[in-house]
Amino acid sequence: MGAATHKRALPRRRRRQAGRTPWFDWMVLPVLAVLAVVIGYPMVSAVILSTEKYNPVSGFPAQGVGLKNYDRLLNSDPVFWEALGNTAVYTFGSVIVASLLGLVLALLVENLSDRWRALRMLLLTPWAVPIIVVAFLFRYMFEDAGGIVNAVLLDVGVIGSPVDWLTSGRWALFTVTLANIWTQIPFFFLVFSAALAGIPTAVVEAARVDRSRGLSMVLQIKMPFLRGAFLVSSLIMVVANFNDFGKIWAMTQGGPGYSTTTLVVYVYRLAFEGFDLGYASAIGVVWLVLLLLFAIIYVRALQRDPA
Repeated sequence: MGAATHKRALPRRRRRQAGRTPWFDWMVLPVLAVLAVVIGYPMVSAVILSTEKYNPVSGFPAQGVGLKNYDRLLNSDPVFWEALGNTAVYTFGSVIVASLLGLVLALLVENLSDRWRALRMLLLTPWAVPIIVVAFLFRYMFEDAGGIVNAVLLDVGVIGSPVDWLTSGRWALFTVTLANIWTQIPFFFLVFSAALAGIPTAVVEAARVDRSRGLSMVLQIKMPFLRGAFLVSSLIMVVANFNDFGKIWAMTQGGPGYSTTTLVVYVYRLAFEGFDLGYASAIGVVWLVLLLLFAIIYVRALQRDPA
């Protein structure tokens, strides 16, 4: 009798266990191990190094200085704040302008026939050009003497003398940001084109029945469907712009002065030119915290109900 009851209880227990969601999936252990080595260890090392004074060239071991690097960063380093401001202008200026232009292009070619497929491919071309090629292309275009931009502006009478696009603090950041916008427009164009293609046809047809046309169709019907695509694509580009080093370094090397020095360029100068690894790590930690805050804000906005 007891054995029979035990046999009936086993399937019930198995069914209850089968219906439960395990709190931890052991299959992800290999991935967690790789992430711990590739991402976790460098992050922890950077945080530890940010509390030390360490110059590998000097031959002296690292010395613990507590939070002095962070105090220097916040209170006695004007270059850090200038680099932070340049990073904000470069990052958000590029994302705002490139996303708007990408949206406009996606709306303009949305209803083109298949005969114009080559035009769509042509609009994606800047995204396929290597970063270094883009940097040198814009560098030659915006040269003070001999650049095509100054030549055209002089011919049409917009300017009376050549503009120092890359050698003056007034225009250098604008020029570098313009080059970055040119490379990012195709990305937003591609994302918004895919999002527009995913709008249900029934919704668009119902809006047309209600006599929704032109700008009202875009703002009231299509834009709500593009919200998620914009948030995801802009988050990707914000992170990419924060980490963009090659384009700025190839065009201006952060100059003239510090007018185009962003956080990534400043960290490079501190770590690999000044060999001040402790202070460079402190800026890197602040840089990481800022990116995490932006990511959290974007994810929460993406999860929010559009209604």
